[in-house]
Amino acid sequence: MIKHEWWATPVWEVDTGFDGKFNASLIKEINLIQSSPGNEFNVWEYDTPCVSALRQKTIDLVNEVAAPEIPSYIKKKLTITRGWVNFHKTGESLATHGHGNTTIACSYYVKVPSNSGDLLMYDPRGGVNWGWEIEGGIVGIKHIRVKPKEGSLVIFPGFLLHSVETNRSAMPRISLASNFILS
Repeated sequence: MIKHEWWATPVWEVDTGFDGKFNASLIKEINLIQSSPGNEFNVWEYDTPCVSALRQKTIDLVNEVAAPEIPSYIKKKLTITRGWVNFHKTGESLATHGHGNTTIACSYYVKVPSNSGDLLMYDPRGGVNWGWEIEGGIVGIKHIRVKPKEGSLVIFPGFLLHSVETNRSAMPRISLASNFILS
């Protein structure tokens, strides 16, 4: 596990231990329960073998790494509320966004072809110290780049703005996003 503390906001990258065989089975299950790609449904409402295993692993990992960051005087627990599939075809990207009132958001990487786009996490501090980061010879970039890896889970606060670069591969990029709230 890697805990990034680029800002005062932690971002975790965790290897789930799930492999390509698991992910292929997960894709088959998702295709059976979801008639078309999109985020209109809650994948966690289904109890197929791989979906159930991934849901439990996601809950366990979020509670392991993110729950200790919640102050002890808050007597609530992190609860998973929703999960959806992001299916990005060639030429597609995901605009900058946050997850509203979500406490913790995460993304599990199912299929990540080469050159299918990185996850960009934006510095939540606004204009503070924007001159520190350099990418491609440009000083003052506003993001940190996360290179997705199949089988990994990226966990971060729901308020953290992020986007996904354009998929420039010939194959779709598939991830499964989740939201957690304090309840």
